[in-house]
Amino acid sequence: MKASDLNLKESLNFDPTNGKITLGNSRMVLFGVEAFGELYQELLNIGDLPAARVVMRRFGAANGRERARTVKQEFQPADKMEWLAFGPTLHTWEGVGLPKLASLEYDGASTFNLVVEFRHSYLAEEFLRKIGPASEPVCWQLAGYIGGYCSEVFGLNLFCRETTCIAKGDPCCTFICKPQDEWL
Repeated sequence: MKASDLNLKESLNFDPTNGKITLGNSRMVLFGVEAFGELYQELLNIGDLPAARVVMRRFGAANGRERARTVKQEFQPADKMEWLAFGPTLHTWEGVGLPKLASLEYDGASTFNLVVEFRHSYLAEEFLRKIGPASEPVCWQLAGYIGGYCSEVFGLNLFCRETTCIAKGDPCCTFICKPQDEWL
């Protein structure tokens, strides 16, 4: 299956008898984004900004890796580029926002540099609603997701950083994903 053929309405299995929604063998949960605004607020209340960033990034990375595995199993993309394309397609269908691949450099081995421009990030919008303007990018969960998803697809140890963010007044959220050792 191609990412462009995905219709999440048809791919999700709603089982109200058992209180479950599944995508293949992966259980999904539907909830309001307002909970993320509360989660951000609570993480900041009990810890600090660096701790909140680490927790959300790790959560996102685990989610990204799992979603990549589910996509491979359920939709059997023809190649890595099609597998990659499912990531932003799912985010669009899930209401996470509107990601657009701005650029990708990949040589099939170790060279990897991906740039994603993200409009309508629910995380940036909820941060603004609940906490107010940010002084640095705040879509930590999305950065983790992108890094985790791409790491699974390409078999590389990738790390993603958000460089611009709607929550700090930028026109869009921008994410750069490349091998982790290149960030050091």
